[in-house]
Amino acid sequence: MSGLNMSLCSTAIVAAVLSFSTSAQAQDQEAPPILFTNINVFDGFNPDLIMNANVLVEGNVITQVSTDPIEVDGAFEVDGTGKTMTPGLVDMHTHIMFETPEGTNSYQDEWDFGGGGAMAAQAIRENYLMKGITTIRDIAGNSRGVARAVQRGLLIGPRVYTSGGVLSHTGGHGDWGDRNDLTASDYGEIVQNSFKVDSRDDVIKASRRNYRNGAHFTKLMAGGGVASRFDPLEISAATQEEVEAAVEIAENYGTYVAVHAYHDTSYQRALDAGVRSFEHGFLVSEDIVKQMAAKGEEVVWSFQCYMSINSFGSYETMPDFFTHEQKLKGVAVGEGARNAAKMMLENDVFMTGGADMFGPGLSEIAKEDITCKVNEAGYPSAHVWKMHTGNAGKVLKWSGPLDPYPTYAIGTIAPDSYADILIWDGNPVENIDMILDESKLQLIMKDGRAYKNTLVDTDSIMYRPGSTRASITQYQ
Repeated sequence: MSGLNMSLCSTAIVAAVLSFSTSAQAQDQEAPPILFTNINVFDGFNPDLIMNANVLVEGNVITQVSTDPIEVDGAFEVDGTGKTMTPGLVDMHTHIMFETPEGTNSYQDEWDFGGGGAMAAQAIRENYLMKGITTIRDIAGNSRGVARAVQRGLLIGPRVYTSGGVLSHTGGHGDWGDRNDLTASDYGEIVQNSFKVDSRDDVIKASRRNYRNGAHFTKLMAGGGVASRFDPLEISAATQEEVEAAVEIAENYGTYVAVHAYHDTSYQRALDAGVRSFEHGFLVSEDIVKQMAAKGEEVVWSFQCYMSINSFGSYETMPDFFTHEQKLKGVAVGEGARNAAKMMLENDVFMTGGADMFGPGLSEIAKEDITCKVNEAGYPSAHVWKMHTGNAGKVLKWSGPLDPYPTYAIGTIAPDSYADILIWDGNPVENIDMILDESKLQLIMKDGRAYKNTLVDTDSIMYRPGSTRASITQYQ
């Protein structure tokens, strides 16, 4: 079928992958193979594109990637001349249960969990999947049910790996109650967006409860934070014994711990305890950075560029719902972020990245966190792409037996990888700003199914424009 023109080929692929069946099994049985030809491929790791490659998708998996011709009976062919194929983007630091306008404090006095869940469902479809982010790691908040609903095909959204409720001490970064509470009255805690843990036994119990109910890894607040009211940045939140308990239970379940922290003491405790994923860390010293680098791919640093450098760059740019004290903490973080980012890059620390952007007006621009790493932090574009594809896929697999998507690789264009594929009109690996131009993103495929297709003419019945919902901020 190689003689078909681009329009007919594109129609064929969409006919193949947009016949939305009621189950993934039915889709695998019905969809013919899809063969992309003559397309330039970023595989998720190598900075050099595979030029004029051929990529075969069968069902929901990539089965062949080759510069030699691929012959498959009955395959629909798509001529990718002049296009670039990349893996779907991965955001490794999201908070989808806090898409409410007031962030983490919303559940205390404004929204119930049903409202928060509805906003989460809308956000993961419109702000993530329909913009090319095909996998997210939700790293604090009870999104366990949302993750299962996506996995079972009941919600349209990216793959969701979730920590479930975050573990935090009383008065820590995960304590979102009122200042004068005498007993627990935090609705966010009641619905398990967070667990207050003040002893080794508390950590063990909360960790096991979280895993019982569907968490894929543990998130622990190991230090102070910006978006919380009671905890200075300088505090060392979790004790050494508590961090070790979190790691012990995670390892018993075959998974890992991620920590929120900013400075040396908290990072050192986490390193000594066996924590693997380190978020933020914008106030650490070079000694800590070198310790992380020495561990290679046993530990990862997750970089939140936009919030630390742009939003926290000055008092005036901090989110409006932050208090005066929170804004002062944010400015301190912003001042250290560029230095920490530079040290991590120079010492070749294993990295991923996530936006940490939640609520109206922020999650809608989550991809600006990716461009920030190039334009503001000075990272090479190909390195940033690797952070948000191949490296991220490696870390997701650290969930071991709790991995909700264990069969194939994520974040790469290679055989035995899930068919999470983006096609761009141009080369976004060379020009990172292209990812913000939604018109350049012509195909969004997740799990072998297309959710956006502008490769065909707009009058084609197979045309899919992607997101059609106007920004929610237009209505405020």
